[in-house]
Amino acid sequence: MRIPTSLCAAALAACAFLAPTVRAQVQAVGGPDNDRKACTLIFADMAGGGFSPKGAVSINYSQPTWMEGYNKKLESGEFNGQNARLGKNWWTSFDTYIPLTVGGTKVAPGNYYLGIHVDEKGAFSLLFLDQKTALTNGWTPFMPEPWKSDVVAPLTLAKDALKESQAKMVIAITANEKDATKGKFSVQWGKHELSAPVTFQLPTAKDASAPK
Repeated sequence: MRIPTSLCAAALAACAFLAPTVRAQVQAVGGPDNDRKACTLIFADMAGGGFSPKGAVSINYSQPTWMEGYNKKLESGEFNGQNARLGKNWWTSFDTYIPLTVGGTKVAPGNYYLGIHVDEKGAFSLLFLDQKTALTNGWTPFMPEPWKSDVVAPLTLAKDALKESQAKMVIAITANEKDATKGKFSVQWGKHELSAPVTFQLPTAKDASAPK
């Protein structure tokens, strides 16, 4: 028996009407990040008024806002035994063209994402996640700690060390004006500072293996 075309059309229309509306389960969120900041150091030979680059280190991050309730959480040990991303939104990236040490921990030239670890006693450490490893394993900063790092640098927490509260997190890496091989990594947030001494392995005339 041949079903009239008009009857088929009517049946399809009825099915469409009765079927529940299905929305796409995967949606895009985000866009321009107004809180994205950067801190970059470029090492260069300036002899004779020239500019000969010898290496660079750069940090790119988004600034979370400090909330007073964080002090109670810090004191209560709520963060102990946990890993967390450093900053907010997308990963904080750390790119270095030169070898360096942070808190005595060697960091090879490369591209990293930064995280924070708080041990059971409340001591802080900086985690360097190799970007290629993170991307290969699908590690994102929004996942509940599935990621790990073999490069861990100890950080010193100075509570209430800042005269004025830092409402937006500031992450910086600086070099000493008199000795560019020495520097400091720091995170300032609220009235607290996390920091570690940094040593930059800068190329010399006798160091043929150093980056050109």
